[in-house]
Formats: sequence, structure tokens, C-alpha cells
Amino acid sequence: MHDGPALTRGRYRPGMPPAEPIDPRDLDPVVAVETGRRGQQLVCEGWFASHADSGTPGPHVHLRTSDGETPVLRTDQLPALVTALTTVAERIERLWETDGEQYAADVVLRSRDPQDPRVIRQRRRERLSLVQAVRDNLADVMRLLVEASSTDEALVDIAALLDVDEVDVMVGLARFDLLALTRPATERRLGLLAELEE
Repeated sequence: MHDGPALTRGRYRPGMPPAEPIDPRDLDPVVAVETGRRGQQLVCEGWFASHADSGTPGPHVHLRTSDGETPVLRTDQLPALVTALTTVAERIERLWETDGEQYAADVVLRSRDPQDPRVIRQRRRERLSLVQAVRDNLADVMRLLVEASSTDEALVDIAALLDVDEVDVMVGLARFDLLALTRPATERRLGLLAELEE
């Protein structure tokens, strides 16, 4: 069971007054179970929308792994997964009943819908543009990376160099494909960018 403190980003807003004293861990719609891969956990977490802070409002269950890799479970681990999913579902539904609609009105419905074709197109253009910006400034990006005294410093400096948001740099560089810098890949990317600008 997750033993962490209150929830963050997109799950629910703290402040729900329980009808009777309840262990805070029993309100937290986050449960992690072991998988068949050594050291990996499958994290089941309750969200108030299909994309955490945007998308379709309502109680959802999101699955991710602790290491970002594909989960593989042994058959004897499936009962624990079912229990985790049921627990998270019950908790996020309970929280939705008290805080969900207000959260949706304040946050979700004011955010861009990630399933909107225009948003998908814009985000694709932003991802391609970031890769191209890294290629165009590769020497400086590498220098800032190796000279940085911390990850935060690297993100801030590279974001300033490329004139993009720090969060976009963090997400973009975390799984950056170096093969995207080859000449054929670059030519293809520039063609796609031109199409997206039309």
C-alpha cells in the first residue's frame, strides 16, 4: 500500500472532511503492487479526469510503472492487482462524490482537451520543434548538460537556450532518441513540421 502523504497533481484537492476519523492512507487512491520484474512496481492511481488535469471528467484509474517500462506480472500476482484496482476505484469514486465536480469545474473543464485534434496537432508540432531545436543547438545543449551541477540547473539553462518551457525540456530529454538527430530523420522531421504549419 502507498504510505505517502496527501495526493498531488490531478487526483483530488485536499480538504475533504471525513464523516468520522479515517486513516489518511485509506483515503489515498494510490496503491502499488509488485510485478514479475525485479524492483518494478505497478502503480494504480485515481484521477479526476482521463488525463489527470484535463480530458474527460470523472473518476478514472491510471496505471504506470515505477521505472517507466512495460509491466509484466506473474499469474500469482494477479489477485493483488485486482485488489489494488478495486481499492483505488472505490477510493477515487468516494473522493469524486465530495470534491470531483468542483475540481472538474475549476481545473479540468478549463484545460485544453488532449483529445482535441487541434491540441494533438499542436503538441506534435511542439515535440518535433523541440527535437529540431536540440539538433540545431546540440553542442551547446551537451555543454550545458555535462557542466550542470544539478538536473534543475541543466533544465533551466537548456530551456533558456531553446526558448521553451522547462517542463517540456524535462519530458523531451528524459527519453530523447539520439537517432532522431540523423540526417534522414531530420529531413523527415522538417517535412512534417512544414506540413503542420500549413
